[in-house]
Amino acid sequence: MSQSAIEHDNSEKQEDTDFKVGRLGELLVEQKLIENGWHSVRLDTAQFAANADLIAVNRSRRVLLQVKTTNAMRKHAHSHCIGFGYATNYLRNGGSIFNSKVSPLIADVVVGVHYNSLSSRYVVLPIGFAENLCNTQVDWWHKVPLKRGGQRTTNFPMYICFTKIPGVHVEMHTKLMNNLLRFENAWHLLGESPDKLRDPEFWPLIDR
Repeated sequence: MSQSAIEHDNSEKQEDTDFKVGRLGELLVEQKLIENGWHSVRLDTAQFAANADLIAVNRSRRVLLQVKTTNAMRKHAHSHCIGFGYATNYLRNGGSIFNSKVSPLIADVVVGVHYNSLSSRYVVLPIGFAENLCNTQVDWWHKVPLKRGGQRTTNFPMYICFTKIPGVHVEMHTKLMNNLLRFENAWHLLGESPDKLRDPEFWPLIDR
């Protein structure tokens, strides 16, 4: 088999693994919703899936959720982080990171899953806070020069440290991680009003 064929095969295997981990993350979030008194509805079809993956419903509330899953079991450069997609739309178009699609469905909450088959962990972020946090990370990281010199492109992935801090850019990584950890297992926030969940003024970042 040629080198290009091997690389293509490895790429397809990785995409399949990423898809499976993403689905597992959504299933785990559904389990946590049930444990916390919510009924979940999946949004699997393309015409409905824009901006949200799940709808959570209880006796008095309806909440739309995006789920972002990072594989903590596969050893890779960012397995200690939670990933929130790519910076492209925000940097190139000045658009939203979340709720970026034209759709009647607007997410209220982002759930980040740090996936491990035995001990997954979760952050439950109001969409206003998630947007603010990722904007801060992207604005900062885009200005950090590449190791070889020059400015990085606009399509880099957004990773925020979750389980450890690397030995570089410690101050900023610590600030971002501390903000993320404030919302670990914050399932109670699903009971907040959608207007509050979407308003970044209610969810300021802590500066430490």
